Amino acid sequence: MKREIHTIFDIILKMIIVTYSNEFLKLIGEKRSIKRLLKTNITTNNGRQLHLDFLCELEDGTILNVEFQFRGPYGYDLDRFFDYNILSQAEYDKICETIIISFKTSKSGQKTRKMGFSKTIHPKFFYLGDLDFVKILNTIENKVENNLKLTNMDKILLLLMCLVPKCKNKQEILEKICEMIKKPKLFDLLKIGTFKAIIGLEIKNLVSKDKQDKLLGELNMTPSEEKILSQAISKAAEKSIQLQEEEIFKEGIEEGKKEGKKEIAKKLKDILTPEEIHKITGLTMTTIMKL
Repeated sequence: MKREIHTIFDIILKMIIVTYSNEFLKLIGEKRSIKRLLKTNITTNNGRQLHLDFLCELEDGTILNVEFQFRGPYGYDLDRFFDYNILSQAEYDKICETIIISFKTSKSGQKTRKMGFSKTIHPKFFYLGDLDFVKILNTIENKVENNLKLTNMDKILLLLMCLVPKCKNKQEILEKICEMIKKPKLFDLLKIGTFKAIIGLEIKNLVSKDKQDKLLGELNMTPSEEKILSQAISKAAEKSIQLQEEEIFKEGIEEGKKEGKKEIAKKLKDILTPEEIHKITGLTMTTIMKL
């Protein structure tokens, strides 16, 4: 899946968690309530800007960092989240905890990461891929058929369904959701605008071009709802640029590390075998033999 789509998914999750706040936290296993939202940009001592997905202070004073992870996570992702925790604790002088929302199943990714000799990061995880969305959708459809008002938890789950990679019938699900929206009394009117905007984002990015106009028309969006959708698309574009910049920065760091390893390998060539140097530096045998 393209990086641009990842950013759309991140924006959607951010919109959901901001809109439904404490009810969303309950879904991912957090029983404490949000006291206040915090800025998600952190500046390091060397002036580098870090962009967290979601940061808030809970009612007991704990700082909660919620990260949205489409792949993995891998070791370097956990390194990054560890940095976020330390920097957030320093910024607010409070303990920081991390929950990682994975789009995949509990079988994927790395769960813990050792930091030096005494530190280990072991965040909490919530796996969207483990939810039985077929069963959930059937339950919600039964409610709709009986004209029962949908709960906020129902609506959160409807918004999350199409974000799971294993879900193959995303277009069909979005068509069903658009039919539901035609019965506005089933929804909380205070949040229906944001709900439509999120569904609109999913339609624009997950549905074939020839079907997009039809489904967007069925949403019957007001000018204010269309404005929310437009802002969300702009925000996703901004985040895509940020991620591209971060990728370039990371590649530069990795290249620097590689050059450093070569210098170490040169110094070891006279006292160790190529195999031993490979174990220490991680450089390929071909690279070592060329030094």
